[in-house]
Amino acid sequence: MTTAGQQQSRLRSAVLAQAWRRIPGVEVLSAGDGGPLTRTVKKIIDPLVLRTAARPRLGRPLLAPEAAAEVTELLLADAARLGATAAWFTHLKRQRRALRITAGNVQDVCFPLAYELATSFGRPDASAPEQAAAALREWHGEDSAAAVDQLSAYLADPRATADLTAELRRRWHTTPDNPVAPDFVPLLDAVANGFADEDWQALAGSPAGHAFGLALRRPGGAAALARAVHEVSGLPAPDLGLQRGDRTAVPPLNQRDEAGGELLERSIERRVRASLRRLSAAEPASIADLVDDELSRTAAGFGLETPVLATCFVLGVVLSPALRPLDGSAPGGIPAFAQRLNAQVAREGYVLYARRALAGSTPLTARADADILRELREFAKRFLARLWVRLHGFDVSGQTPAAAADIRDLLTGVVRSTSLDLRTKVRRALVAGLPRLEAVS
Repeated sequence: MTTAGQQQSRLRSAVLAQAWRRIPGVEVLSAGDGGPLTRTVKKIIDPLVLRTAARPRLGRPLLAPEAAAEVTELLLADAARLGATAAWFTHLKRQRRALRITAGNVQDVCFPLAYELATSFGRPDASAPEQAAAALREWHGEDSAAAVDQLSAYLADPRATADLTAELRRRWHTTPDNPVAPDFVPLLDAVANGFADEDWQALAGSPAGHAFGLALRRPGGAAALARAVHEVSGLPAPDLGLQRGDRTAVPPLNQRDEAGGELLERSIERRVRASLRRLSAAEPASIADLVDDELSRTAAGFGLETPVLATCFVLGVVLSPALRPLDGSAPGGIPAFAQRLNAQVAREGYVLYARRALAGSTPLTARADADILRELREFAKRFLARLWVRLHGFDVSGQTPAAAADIRDLLTGVVRSTSLDLRTKVRRALVAGLPRLEAVS
């Protein structure tokens, strides 16, 4: 039965389109129907105006009345800058052609750059062509590929490598000793079973995330985390891909020295490469500073310097064992939210197809059954890997989800993106193997 609240909810796309049509001078950023282009939403509205990464409630497909009102208010409040962004985009396109720049999609590159120019200078004036050309030269001269080359050269210097390795070990071994207090488990359990905002605020204000993360480096820490997982989820903790042994090893400096793909033992180089993908030319930073920032972040619990992000990760850890889509419905006794997350994946058509393949003799694909089934069986591990990457991105950008609803949306979104990734792999495997399957049918 549809509730009154649901009746009042509106499609987000309709809310955006209605507000967008009230903004003058944004035609070059608009679709034929007058609403924003898909890339305008992806590159400008969501990350720069609404900031949906930190406010996921504004990114839901269906918006409650208060969220719809907030989206409209934020867009209209930024109308002048959005109009200036459209004007700057025209200059950037013209200068891009003049400079014969072909790298990257023009909208992907120029939409956020136009917004940055509008923020810095307002509407373009007579100097706009020169400023647009300079901005493009800076952007393409300091792009991620060039920065990665700088990073590789920096980490190839034997003297720098020795100093950085010593500094990493110093920070790793001088982190504060936060014992894993038993009080943290009831806090985790309360949030997992209700997601009430007051429960989340109590958990977010605790040192739970860093405490569990730092404990993994000491004897008994992995067992303490496993007990927390069992007490909250009611399930034994599977291999979640956090570390190779009983204790987290100090991550290597260079990616070539990684012994495996475990989350907490990823190299500094790989982490900084991820940071570079999230930074734009509008956020200049020296390679040395980025590496130093990552040394500090790596030394913190779960490799996340912001305490609330580490706490969000440990919440994902205690919920993750319930994500077993190949088993169908999650067993009783686990948090209702975790059951819903598992059901979200278990009812996917490709998961049902995989379960039928396991129950009978019909092959799932021509050759890749074992790999795909292994990935489905390790769904919890893949969910945590994607969650950690998302939280690391928040740490790099300084964004922090605030309310319990934001955390719930974040976890739901990560489960969905993990599922979509696996669905795409199944589809590709089926298409690749179709001729062979038809030949034997």
